[in-house]
Amino acid sequence: MVPQLTCRENEILKLIADGKSNRDIASDLSISESTVENHIHNIYRKLGIVNRAQAVAFAYQAGMVLVDNLGKK
Repeated sequence: MVPQLTCRENEILKLIADGKSNRDIASDLSISESTVENHIHNIYRKLGIVNRAQAVAFAYQAGMVLVDNLGKK
């Protein structure tokens, strides 16, 4: 968990890192896509990042996503 983010922002950051689209995140969390976009904007601002790729990289570096299953089917 990233301390400067709210619980919801942490949840959304993890879902982004899991490859979910804004639409999928909204559906999973039962919120609107607009609300997801607002959370993402806040995440970017708080973390000093500018795009989804940087958000994914940050989540991996923060240990929010495990990479031990990459390439396994």
